[in-house]
Amino acid sequence: MSNNSPQFHYIKLWLRSIDKPLVFPVAEAAWGRFRRSYRAKKNGFFIFATRDGRTLALNLGYVQLAHVWEESEEKVSLSTDINSDVALYFPCRAVETFAAGDPVDLAKIFSALKPSEEDQTLSFADADGKLVMFSTGDLMLFEAPTEVVEEGYRQIYYQERGTLPPR
Repeated sequence: MSNNSPQFHYIKLWLRSIDKPLVFPVAEAAWGRFRRSYRAKKNGFFIFATRDGRTLALNLGYVQLAHVWEESEEKVSLSTDINSDVALYFPCRAVETFAAGDPVDLAKIFSALKPSEEDQTLSFADADGKLVMFSTGDLMLFEAPTEVVEEGYRQIYYQERGTLPPR
């Protein structure tokens, strides 16, 4: 195998009360950060983006088993049909999904989860303008489309500085 061969990185996770493992195709940087965080038994939320267009906040306390690997060939097919749904995973219940509403709400949720290990109540408006409120204490995984989250951060940047962020 040549050093110039592209490498594809994967994280496969078994979470409490979810029967099947979840597989995430990720960039090498996220893959390495996850490995270091999980080995160090860090608590709280690990924020990462997948190569198929999702941004996730993973509560490391709910990971029972992790399998990380790299391949020289793409082994997981990437969906080109990413929808705008936000998904919330809680123990012992089905995944709850909502159509994404305000991108700023979603960006603020990821910002709030990043440094926090304590239980807090967060909220966002769905596409119909209805408020979705949830407690982070039992939240295993929060998932949103990366494109929507990035748009939220762009809007926040513009509101704070009066100009769009540099590209």
